[in-house]
Amino acid sequence: MRRHATHTVRLLLTIAGVAVAVAVGLAVGLLGGAAASTAVGHNDTSPIPSRQRLAAAAAALTHTTRSASSGTLVAQARRRTIPLYHRHGKHPYRTLSPLPYSYGTRPVFRVLGRKHAWLHVSLPVRPNHSSGWIRRRDVALGITDYRVEVEQHRHRLVLWRGSHRIVRTPIAVGKALTPTPTGTYFIAYVLRTGDPSGFFGPYAFGLSAYSNVLTRFAGGDGEVGMHGTSEPWLLGKSVSHGCIRIRNAVISRLAHLLPLGTPVQIER
Repeated sequence: MRRHATHTVRLLLTIAGVAVAVAVGLAVGLLGGAAASTAVGHNDTSPIPSRQRLAAAAAALTHTTRSASSGTLVAQARRRTIPLYHRHGKHPYRTLSPLPYSYGTRPVFRVLGRKHAWLHVSLPVRPNHSSGWIRRRDVALGITDYRVEVEQHRHRLVLWRGSHRIVRTPIAVGKALTPTPTGTYFIAYVLRTGDPSGFFGPYAFGLSAYSNVLTRFAGGDGEVGMHGTSEPWLLGKSVSHGCIRIRNAVISRLAHLLPLGTPVQIER
């Protein structure tokens, strides 16, 4: 990697490195339904991947989107904006900026494959499961061994690190009219709320998933999140507008464990 690779990977694995000033309106961005004061902040305890491991993970990927054999390769833009391409080597079709309610977090992607100096990535935009191409030189790479499984029919979230189960906890998910979308997504940003006992609890993750029903919600675009709750008695039920609600003690633990780009598999 380039000589600044270790530094940029560290930034990737610590939610863009620094906390951003307090902002307002978390409910505008996520399908929660109540306002909260928020600030970005996160300390990740994942080890910094070695140069050899990054190289091995990148080499394991091809343009056919075959997964790396160990961990998930994650890319974070080196700048606030990054050009996206429909195909490698062509002209960009759009420029992606920080997501509206990420409070400046540089765009993050889950890497699906690579071809020469290009990366095929999963995008945190509508429609769900969108993908595109970015230039390798425009991002810093990192690896996460964590993955989250959301089992809606069991109202349960399971966190894995490699083959080891770290957390298993009850959750609330979307109700019948506003279901939580299924598929594989990833953590795009994390917010620390200004009111740990409020509706969202102490932390909220913004996912790359969007509601298939609500294209607009409380001024936002129907982005799905994982967050704490002030109503723990509703865990184990399908009651939300699409977000995944988690016990506050657990969301706090996840906020200190999970780096950006961690895959989130949502099952029915």
